[in-house]
Formats: sequence, C-alpha cells, structure tokens
Amino acid sequence: MSDTTIPSILDNAPFQELAQTYDLNDPHTGDLLYKVSCVKEADAIKAVESAAKAFKTWKDTSATSRRAIFLNASRLLEERKEEFIKIATTETTANGFWGAVDHQLAWNIVSETAALATALKGEIAPSEDGQRAYIERVPYGVVFGIAPWNAPLTLGVRCFANAIMAGNAVVWKTSEYSPKIHHFATQLFIDAGLPSGVLNMIHVAPADSPKVCEAIIAHKAVRKINFTGSTFVGRKLAEVAGRYLKPCCMELGGKAPVIVLKDANLEAAANSVMFGGLSHSGQICMASDRLIVHEDIADEFTKILSSHHASRKAAGAMDANNPMQYRGLFSQRSADRVNDLIQDALNKGAKIIIGKQESEKNVIQPVVLDGINKEMKIDQDEIFGPAMTFTKFKTAEEAIEKANSSDYGLAASVYGSNEAECWNIAKQIESGQVHINGSTVHDSQTVPHGGLKDSGYGRFNGIEGLREFSTTKTITINLPHGQYPM
Repeated sequence: MSDTTIPSILDNAPFQELAQTYDLNDPHTGDLLYKVSCVKEADAIKAVESAAKAFKTWKDTSATSRRAIFLNASRLLEERKEEFIKIATTETTANGFWGAVDHQLAWNIVSETAALATALKGEIAPSEDGQRAYIERVPYGVVFGIAPWNAPLTLGVRCFANAIMAGNAVVWKTSEYSPKIHHFATQLFIDAGLPSGVLNMIHVAPADSPKVCEAIIAHKAVRKINFTGSTFVGRKLAEVAGRYLKPCCMELGGKAPVIVLKDANLEAAANSVMFGGLSHSGQICMASDRLIVHEDIADEFTKILSSHHASRKAAGAMDANNPMQYRGLFSQRSADRVNDLIQDALNKGAKIIIGKQESEKNVIQPVVLDGINKEMKIDQDEIFGPAMTFTKFKTAEEAIEKANSSDYGLAASVYGSNEAECWNIAKQIESGQVHINGSTVHDSQTVPHGGLKDSGYGRFNGIEGLREFSTTKTITINLPHGQYPM
C-alpha cells in the first residue's frame, strides 16, 4: 500500500492543484497502489490553452530539432527499461514477457519516428498559366489523444508521437488503469527536451470522463482527436466529435480470424495461434479470436494445438522464473464478461475442445470452443480474454466468408504453403492488415496500422501516421493580370 499520488502534467510540471483523486488498486489483490490526481473541465481547458500557446512556436521548429528530441527520448527509454517493466507488472496484469514487448514496440515508435522527421515534404503542382502552386503539409493545431492500458507504453507513445513530430501540440488523457506508466511516458519526453506545453497529460476520474472529453473536443483550438480503445467508446467519441466537426483517427476493437489451409505448416500455425490468442491473456485488439481450419487437417491441428496448450496455465502472481506465464484480466468486471461469453456459448451447444472452464477472481484459464453458431454472443463479440473459437471449412470461399462474417476488421492471418493461394485469400479478407504465415498480433512502425468496419478508421505508424496528423495547404503565386470578369 502507498500514499503516493500520481499527478497530471501541465507545462512540463506536476499539476495536482485539485484535491480530487481516485484510487488505483492492484488488479490481482485489490490492494491500494496509489492515488491519482484528476482534472475537471476547467483544468482540462487549461491544458488545451497551454498546448495552443505552445503550438504557435512548435509548428515552426525544424525537423532536425524535433528529431534530436526523439533520439534523446529513445536513448532514455532504453536506459529506463527495467524501471518501466517493474511499473507495468505492478500496475497492470502484464507479465515480464509482455512488459518487454511493450517496451520494445514503444522504442521502435520513438526511434522510427525520429527517422521520419523529414518525411513530410511539400509538392509543386501543375497549374494555370502565370501561376505557381505549392502544396504544403501542415499540422492541425492541438490534437486530443486518448490511450488505453493494455499496451500502455506503446499505445501511450503512439497517442502523441506522430502528432508531435508532424508539428502539432498534444493534450492526452491517460487510461485510468495505467496512469503511472502514462506519466512515465510523458516525463520521458520532457526529460528528452520537449518544450513546455507541447505535451500536456491529464488524468480523469472515470465518472467525469464524458464531460471532460466533450469540453476538450469542443474547444476551438482542438483540431483532431485520436483514440485507441473499444468500439463502444469510439462510437461515443465520434458522435461528440461529429457535433463539433472534428476529424478523428480511431483504432478500435478486433476479432481476428486465423485461416489454416490444409497444406499449412501446422506446428508453425499452432505456435502462432498460441502467441496471438493468449499473449497478455488475450487482452490485445489484434488477438487471434477465431480459428478457421480446413476439415482435412482439423483433428491433427487440434492435437498439435492441445500439446502447446498443455503447458499454458494462468496465474495471478508473477513467477520470476516463467516470464511467459499468463496472469489475470485487467478487472473483475472484464473477467465476468469473458466468463459470461463462454458460459453463454456452452449453454447454447458449444463444447470446449481444448482446456477446461476454470476461473478464480480475475484469472481465467485459456480455452478453445467448438460448435459456435450465430446465436452465441461469442460469435460476434470481441472476446478480449484467453478464449478462442474453432470452426471448420471445406473451400477457400467458405473460409473467406467465415473470416468476413464479423463486424470487425483489424487483423487476420492465413497459413498455407501455396503463397499464391494465401495471397488470393488475403486480398479478399476485410481487414486493415492480413499476415500470411504470421501472427495476427503484429505492429511495426514502418507500415500503416489501423482497421476497417467497426475496427475504426485512420492510420497510425510510419509516413501514413505522420500524414494522418497533417493536412494540405495550397499556396499559389500569380503574375499580375486583369483577366477576372468585372
């Protein structure tokens, strides 16, 4: 138990003038970790106004200056790796492995964004006689970002990195489940040399979040919103943004299918499924939710998958000798929801073919269910827990239809030996990214990342991520003429 209070950050300094706090408890034991200092609407507006002031000078800084700050941040992030992992395994349900993955992905974002500092180039466009037309890429202004807890460093850094490198200032709202990690990320960039006000971070009590978010979105200085999280919350934010005509970039939920063709390397596919479906106890938007397996190899694949599954066991406590050990879900409410999805499927005729239905508090043992139909909630709902569904197919067309039957479209995988066949299937899957002979859980700063359908819109990462947080501005130079009609 600790009496430490985690502050918001305004103008590069702790901001905890208000007495209001909320308690953050250990997700496994329920013991108090620390208190979190929250802002109300008036204080959130202070953060926006600070960012608006900082934007006036930040937008004119050179790419070289911005790159130097990001390179400093990348060095500091590497130096503070163990500090971060310790926070992550205490504050969230991450194990040592997932903490290291989160750190590496965040480091990739920072270092690759530094390398892209000069990527936003203007153009000279063909124009009319006597005119030169220049198309510049310019920042929006103040960007409002909201980050989740499940990969808190990666998704926290991604919440502001591209926007800042593109010349915007950022106000970002932390996740109520990972405030210390998000404070860590903000302080890292301040220590790296980011000027005052360019990145302001606020904690908000869950009950106040709708009002505070609307107050920020409504502010005239805020020109774009980015959000990573559930589709349910994304819809709410998009509704508010729509009322104020503010564009959004949203990466939302997923229900990733894995198609296993009859000529696939089954060992490799099974290994991928275990990684993609059970890493971080399935609490990843790209998690392998749906296994779609050719009927000719379904039994053999199930046996191989079972052998991999046999050594997997979830536990609340950390085992220092087993960094791959799965832990619990981030809240009891989440665990109850996943248990309800599993039980609803069993009540309607599904069967557990791998694993056993077991849970204790927020710890759920992993399972694979067969016999899924459209009457079951698990058929369409994002699971976000250590469970997967299993179904067979006869033809490629049937596999594609099953893969596209979900309202989500964030990630997918296809396993097979015939690359041309896999490519043809991949092209027909409605998803922002499809990985041939690779896990659905994949994120690289060098390629665009985002979803289709209910998985959101807009793109993070790489040049597309920078362009997402810039817009075009046309400037023409005209020779004097009197050709306009009077």
